[in-house]
Amino acid sequence: MRLISLRLQNFRQHADTRLDFDRGLTGIVGPNGSGKSTVLEAIAWALYGNPAARGTRDGIRFSRAGPRAPVKVELVFELAGHRYRVLRGLSNAEVYLDAGEAPIANTITGATELLQRRLGMTRAEFFHTYFTGQKELDVMAALGAAERARFLSRVLGYDRITGAQEFARERRRAVLAEINGLKQGMADPDAIWRAVADAEARLAVA
Repeated sequence: MRLISLRLQNFRQHADTRLDFDRGLTGIVGPNGSGKSTVLEAIAWALYGNPAARGTRDGIRFSRAGPRAPVKVELVFELAGHRYRVLRGLSNAEVYLDAGEAPIANTITGATELLQRRLGMTRAEFFHTYFTGQKELDVMAALGAAERARFLSRVLGYDRITGAQEFARERRRAVLAEINGLKQGMADPDAIWRAVADAEARLAVA
């Protein structure tokens, strides 16, 4: 996943802020309370909705915004060769794929579920890996070696390779079973050749 751009409207401390992300590392600096953590929170909120936000739903709105002012986050990112544009508000959400004009998801639940499937991780898994604080890394340390290996394999996409290998092994077993079944249904080769020779001899006599 590579971030392209982020726009926040009436989200926490941000009345209207737009960020464009270059390739490589991005540093966010500023005094306490200026909205640094809010930028990260907005990314998670765009992907996973209200459960990813701190506090209550009502606390998301910019304090100086009017009661009817829209609260919106627009996130653009690339993933697996495609570009996604996510628009999320307090009561709506839409996801657009590449240059499509029609959304591929247009409800809060639908957008969240689609993005979770495409990212390949739940909100909890996202917060414990790509989006985590230093203290929260203890969650990974608490996992056993086998559990940690399985989790990281799924996060990094290695489980797809394992799945393909298992599918190939199952297909191989099925083909071998089919071949053995055909062999068992066939007559003895020597008997067949003797019958062919006998038939040719009778044909020659005839």
